[in-house]
Amino acid sequence: MTEHEPPAQDGVPISSASAEGTDVATAVDPVTAVDPVTAVDPASAVDPASAVAAVDPASATVAEPTPALLLPAASNESPWEAFPQQPPPDSLPRSALSVTTLAVVGFSIALATQTLALKDNHRSEFLMSNVLGEAPRKVLLLSLMASATFAAISCGLVWLFKKQRMLSTLNTVATLLSPLCIVFALPLFFIWQFGQQRTTYYLILLTAFVFASRALLTRALRTASELSRPSWLRRPALFQKLKLPESWAGIVVALAAAGYTAFFGFYTVLRHRLIQSMAFDLGIYDNLMFNVIHGRFFKSPVLFGPGKFSYIAGHAEYVMVLFAPLYAIKPGAETLLWMQAALLGGAAIPLFLFARKFVTRGPALLIALSYLMFAPLHGPNFYDFHWLPIAIFFHFWLYYAIASRKTWLTVAMVLILFATREDVAVGLAVLGLFLFVTGARVRLGVTLAAVSALWFGINKFIIMPRAGSWWFESIYSELFADGKSSYGSVIVTLISNPIYALTTFIRENKLAYGFHMVAPLAFLPLRKLPLVLLLIPGAFFTLLTTAYWPTVSIAFQYTSHWIPYLFLCVVLSLWLFKFEADGKAKFHAALITMLIAVLSHSYNFGCLLQRESFTGGFSRVQFKMSDSEQKRFAAVREAVKQIPREASVAAGEYMNPHISARNDAYVFRYDVGPVDYIFFSKLELNGDMRRMVNEKFQKYRYGLVAYTGDEFYLFKRDFQSPETAAAVARLGLSHHGH
Repeated sequence: MTEHEPPAQDGVPISSASAEGTDVATAVDPVTAVDPVTAVDPASAVDPASAVAAVDPASATVAEPTPALLLPAASNESPWEAFPQQPPPDSLPRSALSVTTLAVVGFSIALATQTLALKDNHRSEFLMSNVLGEAPRKVLLLSLMASATFAAISCGLVWLFKKQRMLSTLNTVATLLSPLCIVFALPLFFIWQFGQQRTTYYLILLTAFVFASRALLTRALRTASELSRPSWLRRPALFQKLKLPESWAGIVVALAAAGYTAFFGFYTVLRHRLIQSMAFDLGIYDNLMFNVIHGRFFKSPVLFGPGKFSYIAGHAEYVMVLFAPLYAIKPGAETLLWMQAALLGGAAIPLFLFARKFVTRGPALLIALSYLMFAPLHGPNFYDFHWLPIAIFFHFWLYYAIASRKTWLTVAMVLILFATREDVAVGLAVLGLFLFVTGARVRLGVTLAAVSALWFGINKFIIMPRAGSWWFESIYSELFADGKSSYGSVIVTLISNPIYALTTFIRENKLAYGFHMVAPLAFLPLRKLPLVLLLIPGAFFTLLTTAYWPTVSIAFQYTSHWIPYLFLCVVLSLWLFKFEADGKAKFHAALITMLIAVLSHSYNFGCLLQRESFTGGFSRVQFKMSDSEQKRFAAVREAVKQIPREASVAAGEYMNPHISARNDAYVFRYDVGPVDYIFFSKLELNGDMRRMVNEKFQKYRYGLVAYTGDEFYLFKRDFQSPETAAAVARLGLSHHGH
């Protein structure tokens, strides 16, 4: 079961965009002529170019606090530092805390080292089932005691004999090393069995790690920034002379995008050749595209069966017309899979360019790589083909266009996004609202919000209903007011009974889904309240649903409602650190934490770091093709070659994507009528499909054309062959005239 089932001035120069250390966001504001993204009232905003004191994108601070919507409103002190009567650095309580910290650091490092030394299966048994063995556990305990005791005794001796000179040094060292207190948890975060089998626990622990890491790293990095660097830590003169080209980060991003495309293109095609793709949805889109290039716009017999039906009734995906020339080069399902991989991988490039407007090259590169590693992106890429994920590519170009004040590119990307799918306009309307309420681009925001809302209304309530009826509103069934089935009824419930609506949110699978979205990104998208506004469309189209579980699974395309806005929030959230006290330390602490969290989450739920348990769509993905499986696919091809392209074909669910590149392709989910050919695997012949095939054989005369691989049967209407009777009998079917 799938979702298809019952203007601004153009070309404003960025004066120092190519300088590594220069903050382009402050040299010429890429988003607004006033305080970008932050001002409540554009007229009262502080010009960032005059407010920023340093060129580092994370270190700049505001000279005078501004009543801005996204900036800190009051104290710059964190709750950790705000305890009353904090002991002075050279006091005995502070030193005792430092000694304890170093003891915990030693304990944590020893535990992490010992855990990593275990073999993979023993490590998972130890961390998940507490099974280690008596002798190994004794060794572990002794090593832990020794590590903690050694650190404590060493620090104690330093304090006793070097009290006057070393107390402050002891405190400094403890603060610098304090992030190592939590390294003991890292081995657990890279055991996929834990992530897959105990997902809720994993997400809770990852959340705790993220907040602890950000706090500890911020303190450590702030302390490090206050120290003078000794000569032995300074970069040798030889390395100072070696300079990378200005475009090095862009080259890395382009190579990473190409690598992503090659990996996902190859393996999604492999999955198709393993006969694991399905009519719903790959066959639907392949059939749609073939009909488009032959002038039959929005016709999909795979979806509807025989008759005059329009695909627009389900989704207004006009963008398929734009890609028709590319598809026409080599029509077929594999072309769509490569196209999808290329656009999702290529989206890292505009994301990097957009991030580069706000941060320097290194952080922008890491943000782009984090996107490619993001596990909620991988599942949709492996679930057949959909236009919704492809919208991510155009979202990132839109953000870059807005930041660069390129009117023509902004208009072009908005139009393409409007054509991608009807519900994409909802997200754009909210983006416009965000630009307006933050004062970032007031006129653009109002225009984008109004036009997007109007386009959505015309599409959803005029064009699509005239094309036919569909069932999508039923996925909100528990939110229907007084049983009235409509989107308007859902809105009525949200307004009139918000407490009831909230109860539909507080469910384990939905909470887990939300954490899947934000925990790997170190909760940066939630750091400022206005940024949360950008996540509302994703929540509406996923967390609000009540009767369709794929919408709250990261294995399906619905994560695409979140992903572009999540990374928009990440970029803006990191950029806003420079307006805060200790902004540089907070910036790097958040970035480092996000990288660790993304790697862990991707290892557990993505497919780039481990491929033992990855799920795309409804099933686990296989990454190898045996000799027998290659022969099986060759047998499918052998049979399909015997079907003329102009012939009508009805096929099973898994055979359909291999014959769907034709005008009239059907799947055995409905009465397909007197088709020219019937093609199926004997493994599919059960239940309703067996009944429907049997009815066809009783009503029409079909003869066996090909029997390949001891599995695949191809029958042709009004065709006679001596092998037909034996094949029909072997399948247990009734033949015409018998």
